[in-house]
Amino acid sequence: MSRSVNKITLIGNVGRDPDMQQTKSGTKVAHFSLATNRRTTSDEEERTDWHRLTLWNRQAQFAEDYIRSGDRVYVEGRLEYDSYERDGVVIPTAEIIIREVVLLNSKGASVEEELEEAA
Repeated sequence: MSRSVNKITLIGNVGRDPDMQQTKSGTKVAHFSLATNRRTTSDEEERTDWHRLTLWNRQAQFAEDYIRSGDRVYVEGRLEYDSYERDGVVIPTAEIIIREVVLLNSKGASVEEELEEAA
């Protein structure tokens, strides 16, 4: 089987505080949106793209404790596509499952740095 890559790297601003949930087995899950800006092809206008991020376990705990609306963050993860049905219409979705998150504000630290300090 040949090797493939699904890797997303983003730096942007958090659009809203993380929405925290917990699975039936007790695993924490955090969702929040991230805004990135880009110039249009004519370079006359700046556009904002919104990305839906999902964080699990320790990253979710880090998001709950430290990430707030307006924060600047660096994230790495993978893109996943899915869909759901509403009123008989199939609606496609795309979300980024985060593997690494770093808070870029002056108070920022990565999940790994926080865990090292706690040990």
